[in-house]
Amino acid sequence: MKKNSLHKAVFILSKQFKLIWSILTLFALALILLITFQISYEHSYKDVVEITKDLSKNLDGVIEDLFQEVYTLPIYGKNIVPCPTELKDNLKHIVFNNPNISGLIIRDKAHRTVCATNSLSTTVQAVSNNRARTLLGPFVLSLFDQPIFFIRQKIGIYYIDIELVASILKNNIETSNSLANSVVLYDDWDKKPLIKIQHSNDKWVFSSDSSAAELDEVVVTDKLHSIDGVVLKVFANKDTVNHQILVNEFLATLLTLIISYIFYLLINHNINSHYSLKRAIKIGIKEKQFYPEYQPLFDHKENRFCGVELLARWQEYEGNVIMPDFFIDEAESTGLIVPITLQIIEIAFREFQEFLKEYPNFHLGINLTVDHFQDPFFFNQFYSLKTQYGVSAQQIVFEITERHLLDTNNKHFIKKMNQLREADFSLAIDDYGTGHASISYLQSFPFNYLKIDKLFIQAIGTKAITESLNDAIIHMAKDLNLAIIAEGVETQEQVDYLVRNDVRYLQGWYYSKAVSIDKIKELIQGKKNEFTN
Repeated sequence: MKKNSLHKAVFILSKQFKLIWSILTLFALALILLITFQISYEHSYKDVVEITKDLSKNLDGVIEDLFQEVYTLPIYGKNIVPCPTELKDNLKHIVFNNPNISGLIIRDKAHRTVCATNSLSTTVQAVSNNRARTLLGPFVLSLFDQPIFFIRQKIGIYYIDIELVASILKNNIETSNSLANSVVLYDDWDKKPLIKIQHSNDKWVFSSDSSAAELDEVVVTDKLHSIDGVVLKVFANKDTVNHQILVNEFLATLLTLIISYIFYLLINHNINSHYSLKRAIKIGIKEKQFYPEYQPLFDHKENRFCGVELLARWQEYEGNVIMPDFFIDEAESTGLIVPITLQIIEIAFREFQEFLKEYPNFHLGINLTVDHFQDPFFFNQFYSLKTQYGVSAQQIVFEITERHLLDTNNKHFIKKMNQLREADFSLAIDDYGTGHASISYLQSFPFNYLKIDKLFIQAIGTKAITESLNDAIIHMAKDLNLAIIAEGVETQEQVDYLVRNDVRYLQGWYYSKAVSIDKIKELIQGKKNEFTN
């Protein structure tokens, strides 16, 4: 039993493998997307770090270049008060030859102007601090159409102010990388922004907004080595970061699904080859593990059992029996129901061979699906078995379940069913009421029996809505001259209702469960004389 339970569990897992794999894939995908998001965010952060370092390095280089000629001025250890003409000429020469410098000012210890290239700049209030080099500003002067800044450097006992217009700084903190949204030069000592530029309409512009960026934006800060207390802040473009994350997550999703699908095909193929229910059914067919049990049918008018329905059973491994609700759907969906049917028909014909000869009014009910009609060899093999065991056509009722409707426009189905009726076989529509069959469907095919599904029979006496449908089904069947078989009869109340409504054939546990051939013979033994001609 443990072995059977283990295999049954494996079969269930193999049958549900697609669902299980989908759940695992979704779980893996969620984890991968979380990791991808983290990696993408960190990658974006690293990109912003690189942008910031490149900009600060570039600005440091520009500022150091500004001081190269300034360092050559002859002011070390000298008294230059008043400003010598030669020194003033040197200042003008430096300004003239360096387009980045708008002016130069030399101040003494008290920050008073000693020498300057223009008098207007000297009106800017001197700022006193103890930094070796500092960036001062922004200042607004009438001479310039934009703010100016001073980079102050102490040389000997004097201070040199290099005057720059804001655009010089702006041009050197711009980047072509679309990941950067805004750049800020920030005075970390005085806690104030000195200059802020923002990327807008494919160009960099000055921004008057000095507020902090949104909290969810990526911001990287790097200290300038060329100016004390000044840092460069680069804010990432939130939309660009999100776009990169979405692209990466889309690619991760696509790659995950592709890999998952490839592995699904490989594993599913392996499962189907070794552990699947389909393979187990094939082995069962090969090893003849399928056999019939028989559900008796009672004719209350004649007060006798008039036939049995063949029900498939699967005796797998150590004699354990598997019921059809476990394997029948798989058998039908894979077409294996055809060889299973032939296997149980042969056993039934062999077991009932002598019985049917003795009782010609007794019949066998055989369940068929669309697959049996579509299979090119089924009926030929069936006829061969019928001839081999000498079974009469009048002793066969083919039961076609309503769950597998035949196509009423398919001439092959109609022709085949008419051929069966002309050959004296009987046809029953099984499980009526649970599918989609209509009166036109019943009229299209030559049925002579209608089996009411047990769902309706078991509603008798319950006052459920399905109970009221019994009258309609019975009335319709009578109008169509169809003999009625009631399935699932279990109580005396149900028997009384059906007899009262002239339902002649009754089938269910009230009379007997599905049993073996020996039990069938024992069951019928008390009514033996009822089968004689």
